[in-house]
Amino acid sequence: MKNERLLRQIYTYISCNTSLIFLILDREWRVREANEYAMHLMGMDIINAPVHDLIVDFHGMVNINLLQEDSTKTHLINVKTVNGLPQTFYFRFFDIGESIIAFGEINSAEIETLRENLLLVNNELSNLTRELHKKNAELAKLNELKNQYLGMAAHDLRTPIGAISLYSDFLIDEASDRLEGEHIKFLSSIKSLSEFMLAMLSDILDISAIESGKLTLDVKKCNVISVVSQSLVLNRFLAEKKQITLLLKETSPMPDIYIDESKIKQVMDNLVTNAIKFSPPDTTVEINVIQDNETILISIKDEGQGIPEEDLKKLFKPFSKTSVRGTAGEKSTGLGLAIAHRIITAHKGSVWAESTAGKGTTFSFSLPAGKNNLEDEI
Repeated sequence: MKNERLLRQIYTYISCNTSLIFLILDREWRVREANEYAMHLMGMDIINAPVHDLIVDFHGMVNINLLQEDSTKTHLINVKTVNGLPQTFYFRFFDIGESIIAFGEINSAEIETLRENLLLVNNELSNLTRELHKKNAELAKLNELKNQYLGMAAHDLRTPIGAISLYSDFLIDEASDRLEGEHIKFLSSIKSLSEFMLAMLSDILDISAIESGKLTLDVKKCNVISVVSQSLVLNRFLAEKKQITLLLKETSPMPDIYIDESKIKQVMDNLVTNAIKFSPPDTTVEINVIQDNETILISIKDEGQGIPEEDLKKLFKPFSKTSVRGTAGEKSTGLGLAIAHRIITAHKGSVWAESTAGKGTTFSFSLPAGKNNLEDEI
């Protein structure tokens, strides 16, 4: 009785005040009672569980029958935990008649080793982080130099290529009656290729300026329908050459919003010419402008072959191209959508694409029209 009372006092203290495993086992080595730390570590269902079910015996060396023979001897035992990771304890077992006391002390050497390893890993991570910051700074400088050289090269190339385009156009107009059909064909190819190169150089200059942080917006209050209509007027001739109809839809009068008119027109030109480029003849490119709460949504929907799903993810990255080709052999620089993305992002809007193979593609972008528009940036 005295022993039982003493045992209860010890158990109460250990249960409430220590981070040690304390178990009371019956003669069949089942858990009768456990302190809070043990149940928190190994789970609430350890009561009535056999001890051997709580042990992780990696090497088959734990003999339950021999554990209580010498209470002065410690046994290094791995126990199961609720998180699934075994934890090592030094156990002593005391035979007190009807019960067996199991007393487990955490393996401090294991904890110290873990602490040291964590410190080493933390130091390595700190060193790697510093090295990463250093490399990022170097890459940023190299990227800036790349943009500068790319911009300089594009700028210097525009004059001679522009001259090639101008002279080829002059020869076609002035000397076509004295040239053979094959010569005219060569000159037309020279003019077409030089115009494509000029467009590409303009895109390179734009993306270089944007990536250098030099994208500035000339924000003014504009009517978005007017901006969209201007773009369609300029692209209608291109559409008519392929027998493609440009159809503008608007659900209601649009409020004037603060935008950079020329930049938004550049986005519209890019998306509309893309739609024309990838649409077959005798189809319609539909342009929708709607207001959704404090957002203006503009979409350009074509009836082309669509874009494969794996290509949608890379649409707005510089120099990325899809596997889709223009229906009349038109070429692409791979920069237009990246420029459009940067412009719309600078306007605090979003741009995205939706496509179904064989059923066409819809490019959409949003512009803020409410309190979050660009009025405060003027």
